[in-house]
Amino acid sequence: MHPYETLRVEHRGSTGIVKLHRPERLNAWTPVMGKELVHALRTLDGDANIRVVVLVGEGRAFCSGADLDFFRSQWEKGEREGGVTRSEEFPLLMRHLRKPSIAALHGYALGIGATMALLCDLRIASRETKIGFLFARLGLMAELGSTYILPRLVGLARASELLFTGKMYSAEQCAAWGLINQVVAEGKVLETALQLAEEISECAPLSLQLTRQALYDGLENSFPGQLRVESLALHYLYSTSDHAEALQALRDQRPPRFTGR
Repeated sequence: MHPYETLRVEHRGSTGIVKLHRPERLNAWTPVMGKELVHALRTLDGDANIRVVVLVGEGRAFCSGADLDFFRSQWEKGEREGGVTRSEEFPLLMRHLRKPSIAALHGYALGIGATMALLCDLRIASRETKIGFLFARLGLMAELGSTYILPRLVGLARASELLFTGKMYSAEQCAAWGLINQVVAEGKVLETALQLAEEISECAPLSLQLTRQALYDGLENSFPGQLRVESLALHYLYSTSDHAEALQALRDQRPPRFTGR
């Protein structure tokens, strides 16, 4: 396994777990973490044994935002290039992942910790989680494509409130607005995410891949265009070995054994 400085990667059955590993800094983001996330997620996406990816933080928080001490030192040195927004590689990678992704949030998900979670397909949060897009209070603005994603998740008015106030919101409030899928007891967030990942893993990998792609295409496509996307994908899926296996499993009254072919 690649020796990461800021991450730990684990395999639990068919689930790949990426753990942000700077617990002494509440997993504050640095450019090194950004580069390592790209490498780890690209590796898991290319692993045929992995069906779902879970992103979680170690210690007392998911991610408390950018490491301000690091960026303050950059500013003092006059190195103002290369801030949080420099790279578009990470959000584009997340948009085109072939596997579903789940963010498991606890403690704080602030700044880039919040926008990073938006890039995942599903978000589970523990009750004590505080979520905040703090950028405007720091003279900055949200990044990682969040001004595109957030209004599509919660609507323009709610997205405006979240971004314009720069406040921290509870997991329950964010769930009521559609930002969080499930709110669970403290200490149960990773367990819940892994259970959800296991349920997803029971489905056919190609079906999941094409369905995920179609969902995101639908954010920009016309209705007739989306009908065409579905028609082509469904025509292909009818011809796959996994579809034949699903039919045979129904006849045999047993769980299907999908291979992603």
